[in-house]
Amino acid sequence: MAKKRFRPILIPKEAKVTVTGSTVNVQGPLGTLTKHTSPKVNVEINGDNILIRNRENSKESAAQQGTMRSHLENMIRGVMKGFEKVLIIEGTGYRAQLSGANLQLFLGYSKPKTIAIPKGIQCELKVVKSAEKGDLTYITIKGVNKELVGDVAAEIKRTRKPDPYKHKGVRYADEVLKKKVGKRAVVQA
Repeated sequence: MAKKRFRPILIPKEAKVTVTGSTVNVQGPLGTLTKHTSPKVNVEINGDNILIRNRENSKESAAQQGTMRSHLENMIRGVMKGFEKVLIIEGTGYRAQLSGANLQLFLGYSKPKTIAIPKGIQCELKVVKSAEKGDLTYITIKGVNKELVGDVAAEIKRTRKPDPYKHKGVRYADEVLKKKVGKRAVVQA
């Protein structure tokens, strides 16, 4: 199996990348991220580029090379621009509120669901009044770590998945839901 070379990652002028042993540290205007590299790849800094090379000539090493490249690219993008996910809470009486470092979700259960917001993640709430859908609560999750932003957003969505008939629940803003037709509509047709 031939060694595959990935294109190098360009380091922006505002970012600072250091490699010490098997640890990569990325600093930028929004924060600092650290990642341990796989023992199957070698990370080098060549001028203003980061090169990721295989240490072995195996399938697993090639897979780790691509994964490590994606992680490093996301780290640089995170400290430069940051990442964000937007969720929508839809349903009568469904709402959210921030209390300290926790997010409380009132989603029709007997008790509110409480989700701890980790350090390095910002959570913003915005309520939009809509005539046809009622009140929609937009939750914006922001941070420099793409993995952590995605984990928090997935944990919030998991609290009440949207039902297929009325779409009540928590969903991503860019998620497309297919509405099912109820029994009544099927019988009348």
